[in-house]
Amino acid sequence: MVTLSTAGTVQLSPQVSECLSLDSHFSSFISASVDRHRLGDFGQVLGPYLESCQETFVFGGRYSSLFEYELVSSVLWGQQLVIISPSARDTTFVSFIGELY
Repeated sequence: MVTLSTAGTVQLSPQVSECLSLDSHFSSFISASVDRHRLGDFGQVLGPYLESCQETFVFGGRYSSLFEYELVSSVLWGQQLVIISPSARDTTFVSFIGELY
């Protein structure tokens, strides 16, 4: 478990945790993505799901964001992170898209 601020904790999936050693910039990408998520930036979430996330962000409830790692020189290039905050918002979960958390 990682603590990024007083806004709660961030729980990385085992696969995301393992990838931290593959790229020294990946940790800062995760931190920046979590910060954006907590501010209501849902990244690449589109369509009706975006509207749903916006509503639950404002009125309370579980919401998620999607961010793609775009450092072309990295072995992790193109990996997509899903960031999920439950309605309590005390813990934020980070995993790769398609990974069961």
